[in-house]
Amino acid sequence: PDSSFNEMEEYEGISVMDVYDIVTDFAKEFRPIIEMYGPDPLNNVMSKVVTILEHLEAQTVKIGRLQTSLQERDAVIARLERDKVEKAADRARFEKELEQIEEHWREESHEMVAVVNRLQEENRKLLKALATKQDTPSGNHSHPLSPEVDVAVLQRSRASIDKLRDQLKLKDREVNAKVTEIENLSDQVDRLMGINKELRKKIRISQGQVRNLIDERADFLTQLQDQQHQLSALRQRLGIAEKENEDLAQSQVDKIDLKNKAVFDLDDPNRPRFTTEELKEILRERNEYKARISELEEELQLYRPKESAVCAEEEGDVEEFDEDDAPVQGPLPYEPNDAPWRKSESRIRKLFRKLFNETNVTILGSSPKRSLSSFSKMTLATSANAADTTL
Repeated sequence: PDSSFNEMEEYEGISVMDVYDIVTDFAKEFRPIIEMYGPDPLNNVMSKVVTILEHLEAQTVKIGRLQTSLQERDAVIARLERDKVEKAADRARFEKELEQIEEHWREESHEMVAVVNRLQEENRKLLKALATKQDTPSGNHSHPLSPEVDVAVLQRSRASIDKLRDQLKLKDREVNAKVTEIENLSDQVDRLMGINKELRKKIRISQGQVRNLIDERADFLTQLQDQQHQLSALRQRLGIAEKENEDLAQSQVDKIDLKNKAVFDLDDPNRPRFTTEELKEILRERNEYKARISELEEELQLYRPKESAVCAEEEGDVEEFDEDDAPVQGPLPYEPNDAPWRKSESRIRKLFRKLFNETNVTILGSSPKRSLSSFSKMTLATSANAADTTL
């Protein structure tokens, strides 16, 4: 048991967020291979990798629960051991005090017995002297013992008995006070344990909210990437149309009437490519997505725990995304949110679908599902600036 516990301690640093970081690293490593050779070479490998990561996630959650229960159990055991040690110390101290009191009481009792025996002996002597005096009234008067000595001995015995009684009462009061203090401390420990459980529950709820916000943020980034793909497709179609117009213009150059018409150089990078209405619509959608992303980031900062740097690491990974890394194909139509396979998928599989292009989802070994790779805010800003330059 000790060796297994030590092996568990070696993996204390692994959390669910670390598993998600591993998923992100896998996606970054496999993405260039998929874009270069397609998803077919990685079908078998990716299905096994996803299964292993799902087991790793489940075991990580299980280990976290076991560690929490072990910590709570260790705290209870430590509290019980402290109570046991304190009670044993109080019991030993109380027994020692009782032994001292009993020893003192025995000494006082022996002294009192000796005094009583001496008084009885003197009493017998006095009775004999009195009888002798009554028998010989004309004889010499004997000198009786002084009664002051007997009174002093009795007073001293009475005082010692009262003193012992007071000491016993004082010790009883001290013992009762210690028992009351121990009960109060036990109640306080129970109350603190209840507060600790409530705080752990609140922390788990906060972590769940943070994960939900991360998923929502990934969904919005996916929608933004859809928009970028649509813009790329429109630009490609526009380039094809411009090429056709150029060929048509070259074939009919002698027949074109250039009166009251604007002529543009096709090699000029600043020539107009979109109509005013199209550019206004694109800029309006871009501003809406920017505002929504800002609101989500502010809400995420409110719910993010101070000790968790997972979101910051994810954001840093997203900002390092190469803006020249274009998608393989155009967007696919969305599937309904209430699809049966959506409800049964694990978080690992969902995260892989968010990190791969929609054409590569078949490598996960389940039914295809709408998902895109995450775009960084840097890529979004670059695209927005390019749209402004075009306008």
